[in-house]
Amino acid sequence: MRIGGITLSPVALYSQPLWDISYAYRAILIAWRLAELGLMAARFLFIRAPFLLVWTRLPLTKDITLPGTYGNLQRILGPSREAKLNVAGGRTGQMPFLDAYQSAEDVKKQQEFLRQIVKPPSATRVAIGGVIRGLVTELGTVFIKFAQILSMRPELPPFLREELALVQDKVPGLPEDEVTTILERELMAPVQETFEWVNYTPVACASLAVVHHAKLRTGQDVALKIQRPFLQGIVALDTIIILDVVLGIAGLILPRIRKTDLTFFTLSFQSSLQREINFDLEGCIQEKAREAMMASQQTSDFMKIAEVYPEYTTSKLLTMEFVHNLVRVDELFDKLEPEEIWELLTTQVPGFGSLPVHILLLGCRFPMQLGWQGEFFHGDLHLGNIMFVKPKDSEDHWRYFLCDYGMYEDIPREGYRLVMLLLWGILCGYPDMVTDALKALHVQSGGSLSDMDWDKIYVKFHNFGRSWVGPVDEEGVPGLRRSKGHEGGVTRQLLALLFGEVIGSGLRLPYWLWLVLKSYLYLEEAGTSIMGGSYNWTAWIFDQYAVQIERDAAVALFDRTNVFTMNRSVDHLPRILPRG
Repeated sequence: MRIGGITLSPVALYSQPLWDISYAYRAILIAWRLAELGLMAARFLFIRAPFLLVWTRLPLTKDITLPGTYGNLQRILGPSREAKLNVAGGRTGQMPFLDAYQSAEDVKKQQEFLRQIVKPPSATRVAIGGVIRGLVTELGTVFIKFAQILSMRPELPPFLREELALVQDKVPGLPEDEVTTILERELMAPVQETFEWVNYTPVACASLAVVHHAKLRTGQDVALKIQRPFLQGIVALDTIIILDVVLGIAGLILPRIRKTDLTFFTLSFQSSLQREINFDLEGCIQEKAREAMMASQQTSDFMKIAEVYPEYTTSKLLTMEFVHNLVRVDELFDKLEPEEIWELLTTQVPGFGSLPVHILLLGCRFPMQLGWQGEFFHGDLHLGNIMFVKPKDSEDHWRYFLCDYGMYEDIPREGYRLVMLLLWGILCGYPDMVTDALKALHVQSGGSLSDMDWDKIYVKFHNFGRSWVGPVDEEGVPGLRRSKGHEGGVTRQLLALLFGEVIGSGLRLPYWLWLVLKSYLYLEEAGTSIMGGSYNWTAWIFDQYAVQIERDAAVALFDRTNVFTMNRSVDHLPRILPRG
């Protein structure tokens, strides 16, 4: 709430030193914030949402854009929302594999076909979905992040998952005067002294920040990632409210949650969000990724990571190179001409041989290689962060663009090996390997081996593997199969199974494992949106870790403590594609 230009909210009064030393101060702010959120939710559900649902559908008012907050919510609660062609087509299995395309004309026919079969959601669904997304958006940053986590839960109805996943798409921007104030405060100089111009219409709006296009006085075209106000207080208060109050109430209703110790997960979630709102740190991580990209001829020629300008970067402002002509991976069939799509699909990257869509494979392999080499793991590979750069002219070619390095994890090499064994065991149908990997992860997260019924877990993953692994071929290599019960792919089903064990039997897993699996899920969706639902994209992603192990025989499959005793070979991986 703002009165006379002053923000009356507990997040504006947040002070880290006082928060650390005074329990009374902490309790007052939490109670105040809880009451504030309750009033915000009631105001939205009983006043703003009903008003906007009517306003945006009446013939006389539907084309009139309201100012301020109502205008931002108007875009969310409006009556129209188009389905993205390649995402919807991939989920329905209507996207053909690349081999089905022989020319740009085939791509054009596919676009026309998708426009006929991919219909916008019904009016009822648009209204209900708008209210859900509007409420989450109204409650703010941490609730948006929490909605993203919920969107990965496979037992939720597909409609609800998709609505929660769309929360990031229409987050409101900041007023012009507020953008100016933040820039001048962070750079300690008037805007006119630092910039030739600033475009106050945002290029992108997310839960943590907004991005604006500007030009420095020194001549560089830059993107300004500006942190939303009072974010430290919002993160500190709202994470406690969600993880302690909301989950506490859920525990009273659902006994399975009450019996679960989520301490390790909640602490990691809080620390991850605290790192994500430090833009100085994000700039360092982005430059680290850019250096790794430039170190290889293959990635430097066919990838793009924006250069950071540290002299104009602070903890709340990230200034970086502005990259033109970007197209999101989930909007290719909506925004590109057939000739452009065909050119992208057939761009040849050295080293990938007969594999399909080289440039996408390169971009998906790159973050995994960073993690395996001990750099860091990009923990936010959702479809909005995966893009392609259109060629500038006939001499140029397509490039893969990856952004937003705020959510990252430093995962130990040993942890990557455990993830590899977990995924490998699942894809190949080795429940003993899966169980041993989970034992090690459980102990790493503070659990005891005596806490769990490992025989029961073995049986569950044995059955899970049988549902995925098909008959072996003449060389003894198992194949993979899909079924109607595997809605969303193996990654989503694995997340459901692991989360069920965490809630149901107390299995402890590190927070970084959820980030890794979440990123795999997003990469799977990116591949499916281009290659189609019938293509087992997940298997290729997992296969890349096998390639890394194959190249690093020193660590192979054996833990130093000899936890793993199976002598497996990478040749036992399901045969999906020849390796690059």
